[in-house]
Amino acid sequence: MIFNATERTILAGLADVLIPAGNGMPSASEAGIANEGLDRVLTVRPEIADVLESILQMADGRGSERVIAELQTNHPDAFGVLAEFAAAAYFLNAEVRKAIGYQGQTPHPIDPNPDYLEDGLLQSVMDRGLIYRPTGD
Repeated sequence: MIFNATERTILAGLADVLIPAGNGMPSASEAGIANEGLDRVLTVRPEIADVLESILQMADGRGSERVIAELQTNHPDAFGVLAEFAAAAYFLNAEVRKAIGYQGQTPHPIDPNPDYLEDGLLQSVMDRGLIYRPTGD
């Protein structure tokens, strides 16, 4: 589904209610969630497009704060989709990730020293030795 410029403007206004600017962080619209953020999220979650479309139709010509309050009260499932979308698109923005110090998913080698041997946590089990019941032939 392709969202037009008017729909993207409405979506940005709704998202700004959920994620306003503050403490050096951009608002949702400043992070571009209604533009490249929307397109990126819909690439991996195309099933939410219809819900977003219905929210935008309901919001057309109305105040964003009022629409958000109505969604929370009367349409919690739709509000959940909008909130999930807004957060996902927001944190896809490279500047936002940089501002919170998130470098992305990077490999972390596994420590070859087994941590379960630290502090003698399993020492009593190891001292006990092997105990088991034989199982037939």
